[in-house]
Amino acid sequence: MQTKSTGIEGGLTVEEAFALILQNNLESVQVWAPIALRGEDIEGVHQMRVCLRRIRSALTVFRSAIRKKTTKSLSNEIRWAAKALDRARDLDVYITENLASKGNGQQKRLRKIAEKHRQEAYEQVEELIKGRRYATLCKEFNDWIEARKWCENISADQQGRFQENITPFASRVLEEHRSLILEYGKEIDQLDNETLHKLRIECKKLRYATEFFKPLYGGKMKSFTGHLKNLQDLLGLIHDTAVMTGLQKDLLKNKKNKKLSSFTHKLERQRQKEVQKILKMVSNRWQAFSEAERPWPTIADAAA
Repeated sequence: MQTKSTGIEGGLTVEEAFALILQNNLESVQVWAPIALRGEDIEGVHQMRVCLRRIRSALTVFRSAIRKKTTKSLSNEIRWAAKALDRARDLDVYITENLASKGNGQQKRLRKIAEKHRQEAYEQVEELIKGRRYATLCKEFNDWIEARKWCENISADQQGRFQENITPFASRVLEEHRSLILEYGKEIDQLDNETLHKLRIECKKLRYATEFFKPLYGGKMKSFTGHLKNLQDLLGLIHDTAVMTGLQKDLLKNKKNKKLSSFTHKLERQRQKEVQKILKMVSNRWQAFSEAERPWPTIADAAA
């Protein structure tokens, strides 16, 4: 199952594109929710979480047209819903990447512990999806989109921004996000883990924006997004290692088992070795991304 396409076309206004992106992603959340609830396919929680994050990203992408205070409450509620899925997703990834094979006795013990935590995490997912707060969020968000409530009490200047054609707006947004990433990634070989984490988040924001606006640029977006994805994937693997360390500490909390503890430390050392290899690759991926041709016109292109 694939997440629904945005369906953006060049003739749309900023407001029409914004509403379409939000509506399509809300519908996708509701499609994936029953799959997440069943817990049989880990893509359910993953895709539901991604769609919620896309919605928050859209609220940021369109920030120059829509006031932050107009979307703040909604954004906070969506963030709450997405975070409620974090634990289940982290455990899904951890078990799949580290404990999928039969393994030895310690691996079996660790998997049993992780599976118990996963079951508890999916109970939280069920509580979210069946809860009143989530139902209220979905209804009020849908009503907010249909009524175009972001247009209430706005100035003529802001209304004018909504009626602008989406293509030049998208080009400006994409260029701004790309420039921010280039700024964050200066001297990438010297960046600490915290800054690499921030860079990963900015890459994710640009990735969502390229997905929103891909239909406006046709096949030209594919190569650029490919370079961005390659960089984002490496940064994601580095982040997953940090998540793994904290997760294993939680799994072994109040468990005094030296052999099991030794096994988890072994897993961490293996991942750290992989991270060292990944860090050597980041510079090349960064260079490829920074030199990738942009599918949208720049100021220099317009001047020419």
